[in-house]
Amino acid sequence: MSAALAREARQFLFSTRHAVLSTHSMKYPGYPFGSVAPFVCNQQAEPVILISTIAEHTKNILDNPKVSLLVFSGEDDLQANARLTLMGEALPCDKQDEDLRARYLRYLPQAASYFDMHDFHFYRIRIEQVRYIAGFGRMGWFEGNALNTGLADSMLASQESGIVAHMNQDHKDSLLQYCRHVHGLAADHAEMTGLDADGFDITYHQGEETQGQLRFQFEQPVLNAMDARKALVALSQASKS
Repeated sequence: MSAALAREARQFLFSTRHAVLSTHSMKYPGYPFGSVAPFVCNQQAEPVILISTIAEHTKNILDNPKVSLLVFSGEDDLQANARLTLMGEALPCDKQDEDLRARYLRYLPQAASYFDMHDFHFYRIRIEQVRYIAGFGRMGWFEGNALNTGLADSMLASQESGIVAHMNQDHKDSLLQYCRHVHGLAADHAEMTGLDADGFDITYHQGEETQGQLRFQFEQPVLNAMDARKALVALSQASKS
């Protein structure tokens, strides 16, 4: 598996939030149990899920943490689109981590009420093996650590919220310019949702009803606020040319 394809797989992972989680069934031993699992990646490219202790998949994880996560995007012709199968272990992480919580809720704001319930907890998936299908003839297996190559020194976990707030407060015009320049979309309002090593996401609005999310890829990985500033300034200059 080439490093380029592994990085493409990571970019794909950061860009989507739709997945099916498969766990080992306790109720029916030997069978996999599948469930819908919205997720947000942390800054180490590990999917993070928020699940209830009373859910069937959580009971399965507590008995056997080995899981598989099928990540996909788009609902039209799923077999023609890229998809990613991640195999690893689901491990508990701190629901009170304010930076992770803020990142999760920017992408999945509908989950806000779950944080007030004592039986909901964060689990991150430590990835061991990956199967990536990018398209016809472009696929392969590789080890999970290929997804976080170069991320060990990332400072974005603690810096992302500040970057996002700064862009949304002081650079609203730049966000609109990014939408026009990269995606050819004229938005009435745009706000940065989140930023990671490989890119960032913008939620846009057109009028009162139309809204969606756009992905913007960085040319080189970004590991801290200074890197992010340089990449965003470069994109602003390109958008004005």
